Amino acid sequence: MDLIIRTHNSIELTKDGKHCVIVGDVDEVRDEHIEKMVEWATCMWDYDRITMWKKSDSATPGYFIRDSDEGTYKVHVLDGDQKAALFGGAQKDSPVKLDNWDKKELLAYVDWFID
Repeated sequence: MDLIIRTHNSIELTKDGKHCVIVGDVDEVRDEHIEKMVEWATCMWDYDRITMWKKSDSATPGYFIRDSDEGTYKVHVLDGDQKAALFGGAQKDSPVKLDNWDKKELLAYVDWFID
């Protein structure tokens, strides 16, 4: 596993080109949350099945395609159900529940270059 990078308001981990980020009130977010997100991004979420990638810089939940100086990349911003699985213990393989996760300001997304 690659190195987990923490700052005062973010936690990041990259595996197999998938860059996973949790931004916001991350003080109580554990390593296992970002590790599970990377696992789901590389093994469970089937991005090939997504047919509608919107061209947008939005941070709302969904699937987006964006351009940067480094090239074109895709972004998956987690929706409420996916965040409930990641932080709220809603799935059997979810990491430990984060207390009051739904009251915290947390944005979680996966991005990766396609060019």
